[in-house]
Amino acid sequence: MVKKYSAGDSFGELALLYNAPRAATVKATSSCTLWAMDRTTFRTILLQTTSQKRQLYEKFLDDVPLLKTLDNYERAAIADVLEAEYFDEGHEIITEGQPGDKMYLLEEGEAEARTGGNVVKHYKHGDYFGELALLNNKPRAATVVAVTKCKCVSIDRKSFKRLFGKLDGILQRNTREYDVGTSKG
Repeated sequence: MVKKYSAGDSFGELALLYNAPRAATVKATSSCTLWAMDRTTFRTILLQTTSQKRQLYEKFLDDVPLLKTLDNYERAAIADVLEAEYFDEGHEIITEGQPGDKMYLLEEGEAEARTGGNVVKHYKHGDYFGELALLNNKPRAATVVAVTKCKCVSIDRKSFKRLFGKLDGILQRNTREYDVGTSKG
């Protein structure tokens, strides 16, 4: 047995996505009710959801000053890789000294950067943080804490390198604004 499924789980989506034969046989171990979906319906739903997500994030990305220089295609490419993450008040979003694997854009709420326990920067809607660790391949330079409940969207390291090449110069220039005590991390 490779995997056991429970109520609410799904399987077979890879075959629908990639028009490939099933990779495994699934057998019921008890009486159950299953719902099935054909490839056309699955792809239609997937395309609609992806399109809605892209439109939602493109609207948000218009509010991010750093991204104003990008064209619609470039903003759409970024919107496609964004992942929503939610943080409760007081939660450490990134931690000083830890390796960085994501950059964050603050969509909702407020956060603050701290170094040595001192608040060095406040973040609000449209602000970003975590880029230094990705740009410089160094540990996080600050801890960023959610001051209120926050919704961030994140970009992983691989996507960041691929998509932010055009902005590398702008990001590097922006990092010069920071001194040792006010780094974004």
